[in-house]
Amino acid sequence: MLALSAAMGACTPQPQSSKERKLDAVAQSSPQLEPLPPTPPSKTPRARVASEGDCAPRYPNGARGTCINNQPCRGYGVRNPDGKAVCTCYGRDGGCAEGQRCDGMRLTCVPQKEPLLGRGNAE
Repeated sequence: MLALSAAMGACTPQPQSSKERKLDAVAQSSPQLEPLPPTPPSKTPRARVASEGDCAPRYPNGARGTCINNQPCRGYGVRNPDGKAVCTCYGRDGGCAEGQRCDGMRLTCVPQKEPLLGRGNAE
């Protein structure tokens, strides 16, 4: 059995060294270039509005929302083009839904019980 496997190994083609192989450094076809999609227009950041009053929601992890126009805001206040204060969370006008909070690290709404980054679970 050993002699058979030794004989089979002698019959297997050995890989050529890189010096013996003829490598072609030039591609055989041209690259397929496609145009890039158009760049979306940038949005000008809106001026932030300070929270006023004591209606800001409190979250289980210790964070707080804001109070905009005497209404609880699960986000922060900004001025709309008409100059009126509105609640938003990084482009989501109206702020986050019930059970969510606006997360400044992720720049979106997250479940309100989700811990702040780098901290333990909220109780």
